[in-house]
Amino acid sequence: MSRTWRIGEVAERTGLTRRTLRHYDELGLLVPSGRSWGDYRLYDEGDLLRLLQIQSLKALGLSLPEVAGALADPAMNAAATLRSHLAHLEDRIEAEGRLADRLRTLAGADERSWEDVLEAISLTQDLAHPDPIVRLRAALQSPGSSTGELLPALTAEKDPAVQEVLVWALARQPDAGTAAIGLLDSPDAGVRSLMVRLLGKVRDPGTAPAVAAALGDPDPHVVNAAVNALGRLGDPESIPALAERLGSPEVKQLDLIEALAGFGAQAVPAVAERLAAGNDDTRAHAAEALGRLGSADAIPALAAALADDDRAVRLAALLALGELGPEAHPAMEEALDDPTVAGVARRLLDLHAT
Repeated sequence: MSRTWRIGEVAERTGLTRRTLRHYDELGLLVPSGRSWGDYRLYDEGDLLRLLQIQSLKALGLSLPEVAGALADPAMNAAATLRSHLAHLEDRIEAEGRLADRLRTLAGADERSWEDVLEAISLTQDLAHPDPIVRLRAALQSPGSSTGELLPALTAEKDPAVQEVLVWALARQPDAGTAAIGLLDSPDAGVRSLMVRLLGKVRDPGTAPAVAAALGDPDPHVVNAAVNALGRLGDPESIPALAERLGSPEVKQLDLIEALAGFGAQAVPAVAERLAAGNDDTRAHAAEALGRLGSADAIPALAAALADDDRAVRLAALLALGELGPEAHPAMEEALDDPTVAGVARRLLDLHAT
């Protein structure tokens, strides 16, 4: 004997209300196949499959009468319907993409997992909900879901809070890094930015080259996401690419300097090169970054910058030396001969002496 589900069980497992299920019954859209001794509606496997078809058609924007007409077509069979709905979901509703793998399994299986059918209905209901709080709750409950389900939901989501939770859930999937890299060439800059953020959360150093390549993206949001992600990944091979963006107007320089600071002394050569060769803005930011690296190895480059033609660069170099402790004092004392920064040099030296 095949399994049956009471109306309360179907409602609880799918996120649909009992009122909705009763309404479907009254319309003749989904009439339960049985009744219990207590006259409870009993849904069998065929009913659940029909319910999945109803929800899929509704997700495509069909009204209930249009859904009823589609399901009344005698040529419609379960597997063909699922395959057709899947094609439409992939083409027209990116937000429902996380359902795709589940639908493929259901459409092609000789023996379907009805637990999967119930879960697919619930996921469709919650992640397509107009209320971001409902979508957020669905995302919070999704760490056990697969990358194939979560990734399309993330790329379709517009609410920042829901995006953040989906990124968190995806970062715990073993194949999330590979999947994210596959979308770094998306024509949608928002998707590229999300994938870079995800790679930063995954923290797999092997993905650093792909993230570093995103520093050349034409969209500044993607570039800044890449800066933060590379700071998280901590791959020393990415230091030159990060240093190259010092002074770039589209890059948030404070975030860039913070990312470089995480590498400490390893970043001194690349940043010192920018201090010696960049334009005025680049040199000033490079000097600031050298101070944040916290390494005495930066002192020679900063001391040389005290003779820079640009006062802003000289001042940045002096302030950076002030962050490096007593070893930098001899270089700072040289700045006392420069009337444009001598007052700052004297104050810094006095502060260190107290």
